[in-house]
Amino acid sequence: MNLNLQSFFSRYYLDVCERIREKVPEIEWIEQDFGQDVFDKWRPNVAFPAVLIDFPAASYDAEAATSQFGEVTLSVRLLVAPFTQSYEDAPIEVKDDALQYFEIEQKLINALHGWQPEDEYCQPLVRSSIQSNNRNDIGLRIRNLAFTTGYEEDFE
Repeated sequence: MNLNLQSFFSRYYLDVCERIREKVPEIEWIEQDFGQDVFDKWRPNVAFPAVLIDFPAASYDAEAATSQFGEVTLSVRLLVAPFTQSYEDAPIEVKDDALQYFEIEQKLINALHGWQPEDEYCQPLVRSSIQSNNRNDIGLRIRNLAFTTGYEEDFE
């Protein structure tokens, strides 16, 4: 597939998707983050576990008159529809199923932290934070993983 994309964000999005698909086969759905978890009356139209990708922030410094260095935040949101319990007295097999999202999360971290595309057009990713943002009203467990990278952009 040759889309001939010029934008850093377009290329990087596709490369990140491919990396996740290759290294974390448990993920059933990968898409740009358009707020699929904010539906109030029904679950979002995705397969679980899902990963939603966004670039919520980027800052730039001038290196020269015709180039800039950008520091980019990559947001990877893991959405899981839990179906078992993890309470104290639950059988270990039930707890094991209930906690699989942590295992998938760790696989995502292992796949992305330190990774960079083969042609090295940006710096390796560095994990910067993890937060929970659960939607208990619609039954979603959500983990927000943030990474940073940097790249140089030259202008003609």
